[in-house]
Amino acid sequence: MFKSKPTLIICCLAAILPFIFYIYLYPSMPDIVPIHYRGSIADRFVMKANIEVVLLSGIGVLGFVFMKLLQVLLRKVFLRSYIENLAVVSRIWNAATMFVTLVLAAISIYALMSMV
Repeated sequence: MFKSKPTLIICCLAAILPFIFYIYLYPSMPDIVPIHYRGSIADRFVMKANIEVVLLSGIGVLGFVFMKLLQVLLRKVFLRSYIENLAVVSRIWNAATMFVTLVLAAISIYALMSMV
């Protein structure tokens, strides 16, 4: 899967960072936070301890897990071409997984910051 341990470590840290950020921001968040916007107007509110806010923190983890499952599935489907180009395919998947995880973690952090 991951040939490079630093890549795996970066992905795991990026995926977990929004949870840490949520725990850090929790005391300063109002009791009721906006969870959905239509344009620039908040149209749905939930309690700050609601599962939806926690799931918002977990978008990076979900992206990481999705990319790893997709990699396993595609590797099984295209086994022959995967074996022939193992080094290149591994680098591309590692980079794609890191990109998706970082982007989704950044979206989570941005959304959490807008709640405070």
